[in-house]
Amino acid sequence: MKNIKQLPLPILKADINKIKFLHVNGQYLFKERVLGNSNWKSFDIIKEYSSSPLLQKLPFITNWIKILKEHTNIKVIKNSYISILLEKSSIDWHVDSDNKDYNKSIITAISTTNSFIEFEDAKYSYKDGYSYLIRSGNSHRVLNLNDDIRITLCTTPEGDYHVNVAA
Repeated sequence: MKNIKQLPLPILKADINKIKFLHVNGQYLFKERVLGNSNWKSFDIIKEYSSSPLLQKLPFITNWIKILKEHTNIKVIKNSYISILLEKSSIDWHVDSDNKDYNKSIITAISTTNSFIEFEDAKYSYKDGYSYLIRSGNSHRVLNLNDDIRITLCTTPEGDYHVNVAA
C-alpha cells in the first residue's frame, strides 16, 4: 500500500533564510508539537481560519496560498503551520489518527534534504517545494539526518477538496 502521494499543486519557492531567522529570533513563537519532544516544534500561521500577523512577513507563503485558491478548488484554509525538526533528530513511531486513508492535510516540503518519513513498508523522501498527502493513520516516523533543520508547511483546507491524482 502506498502511504504517500505527491500532489499536482504549485511549487512553493520559500525563503528558507527568512524561516530560519524567524525560528532563531522568534523561538517563543514555536511550540512543541508533541509534549516531551523539544526537537519538533511548529508555529501556527493560520489557526481556525485566523491568520497570524506574522504571515504578512512571509509573502512566499501568502502568494502560494493565493495561487492555490485561484487555480484549485481549495478556497478556504482552516489551519496552516510551519514545522521545524531540529538537525540530527527524529519524531518517533506514531499514528496520528484512526483514519487509514490519506489525511486531508497537505504537507509541503520547504527544506527536507537528507530527511525522510518512514512507514512500516518503505521510506519516502520529499522534494523541496512539492506537496504531499500521507496516510497518517498508519504507523510512521520522521528522521532528519541533516546537519540543518528540516522545514515543512502543513496546510489543512476547509471541507472536502479534490486533487486529481492517482492513489
